[in-house]
Amino acid sequence: MKEPLGIHRTAILLAISAVQMCIAAMLLNHLRMENWSAVLAEDSDGYILAARFFSGMDAPAESLALLKYRLFSPLIPCLASLIGRLIPLKYAFLPLNCFFWMMSAYLIYRLSAALLNGRLAYRCALIFTTSLPLIVWGLPVMVDAGAFFMAALSCLLIINHSRKRSARLPLALTLALALLTKPNLISLVIFFVLYAGLGKEFGKAFMISAVALLLAGGVYLLLGLSVEDFLSLGYLRHRGFVYLCNAFVFCFHWGLPLALWGFAVETKHRDFYITYFISTFGCYLAFVHNPRLLFITFPALLPLAVQGMDRFALWAAHRWRLRPQRMLTYLTVCYMITSNILAAIYLYVTRVLQFRSIEGISNFLR
Repeated sequence: MKEPLGIHRTAILLAISAVQMCIAAMLLNHLRMENWSAVLAEDSDGYILAARFFSGMDAPAESLALLKYRLFSPLIPCLASLIGRLIPLKYAFLPLNCFFWMMSAYLIYRLSAALLNGRLAYRCALIFTTSLPLIVWGLPVMVDAGAFFMAALSCLLIINHSRKRSARLPLALTLALALLTKPNLISLVIFFVLYAGLGKEFGKAFMISAVALLLAGGVYLLLGLSVEDFLSLGYLRHRGFVYLCNAFVFCFHWGLPLALWGFAVETKHRDFYITYFISTFGCYLAFVHNPRLLFITFPALLPLAVQGMDRFALWAAHRWRLRPQRMLTYLTVCYMITSNILAAIYLYVTRVLQFRSIEGISNFLR
């Protein structure tokens, strides 16, 4: 019975993901600003430049700095340049992002099954695939969908296979590809080192992380990139405590107190949750405090939120004589709806009203 049930859940999960993509496209196309849509977003120009570079096209001199900055995330633009031989380049990112969205939902289902159980893992995957960062940045010409995929894949490999000698090279390659997807995924290497270190596997941690860093660094050298190229446009802005709170609310909203509850009752996988959150959140603090960058913490926070949701459902069922599973289903659906409503609000404020920063809203209210 377990295998057909798992196939059934996977099919429903992928179908809901497809429906959510359609809803996201409608929101992005209706709550938009000039030149932005379900295809183009704030960083799209730079990634299209990178894809054009891999297609053999030269960049204008005035765009050279932006090109070099975006070449620190070369993997997805390179793949898009191959698809761009068949369709217009700006649309070549869409099939890639749809694939990464679908596969990320499946991988978080597998990861959560290892951390929780199949029943709760299904709900965790559902709230992942309907989260605001995927709705807002999952489809356009960006690399965030790929980053979420790499985070889920890396965590799954580290939890299930990192102790196997045969998995060391695939894990090193995955971590290297994660870095080439988005530089802030250096947090995954830090997480692996901390997680393996807690298991006193220092030699393995050093060897795998060193290979991953050498592979990624070698690609950067082949592309002729330097630290100055990254720092030229990697300046920090939109940072601070208010931005931090704003990002947490839009990413996880009322799942945050449930995640704290889930962590309080968690006993088996605390090492994973602590090391992953410390690594990803610590790296996030060094970058722009944007919701899409914070959401990389999802492998730690979403399973804990679902665990807290399950505890709340049991408590509510006992207090009000309800069925726990029905209550848990209600909570899951409410979470998914909340994420979509917040996504619509976020798009309306940032794109229709064009308040791109909290300072802009503050100045408007004065």
